[in-house]
Amino acid sequence: MEELPALRTRAKQMYSAITTLQQVPWFPPPPDRLLEPARFVDELAEAVLAHHTKINHPFCVKLVRGEWSRPQLQAWVKQDFHAKVQTIRNDAMILATAPTLEEMKKQASVVASEAGVDMSGYPSHPELWLRFGEGLGLTREEIMACQPSALMQVVLDAERYRSLNQRIGGLPSNMRLGERVNAVVYPIWAEVLAETYHVAPAALTFFTAHGEADEDHGEVGRQVVMSRATTFEAQQEIWLHHERSQAKQWVNYDVFYQAALREQAPALA
Repeated sequence: MEELPALRTRAKQMYSAITTLQQVPWFPPPPDRLLEPARFVDELAEAVLAHHTKINHPFCVKLVRGEWSRPQLQAWVKQDFHAKVQTIRNDAMILATAPTLEEMKKQASVVASEAGVDMSGYPSHPELWLRFGEGLGLTREEIMACQPSALMQVVLDAERYRSLNQRIGGLPSNMRLGERVNAVVYPIWAEVLAETYHVAPAALTFFTAHGEADEDHGEVGRQVVMSRATTFEAQQEIWLHHERSQAKQWVNYDVFYQAALREQAPALA
């Protein structure tokens, strides 16, 4: 498993190599035979990295290139705040439906981190997102009062329905393995936001916190996947689950892309 500095170098190279914006998500087919669980996790983690929404979606590519204006970034912040709050609800349901006490303990650490009640010293992630918005010139009242777009509401409704229908012992709606990618790309985004968009470093703690927390969350995912990926059928299901997860996340970023485009503001010089 590659270390984070090497993965960040790879991610920067992947961003630089994109010449045509990808319009739809793509994910490779699963292995055609049973793999030893550790190898299966490695292959799945590589597929998630190479085809991750946060690297390949046009919104993210344009963000790293510095092509959005400040009003367009503000539009992103307003819509994404709804998703940040919903994430805590999702994680709470993952905890509630974990099949064993051991897995419940692992998932509880994630909920505590997201809600800001662990020992990391960071407040909740929605609170950190509000501070990011303030760094872009918004007030927290503007962010919290903003109504979700029609597509954002569809995403939220689907998330809530899926969470409420989780069965105990089923695959978690978020298996965490892909969260390590946040620890890879968020420091890159923070660097771009500071240097290109001139956001004060103090407003970028959301990205710092995720750069730390999501390394741990990704390890939780690795352990959960390895404990479950013991049959060919389970590996096929887990792989498809991650493909669907990337497709769902792609729709999330479609929300932010549309919100930014509606601003129709010129890019920053």
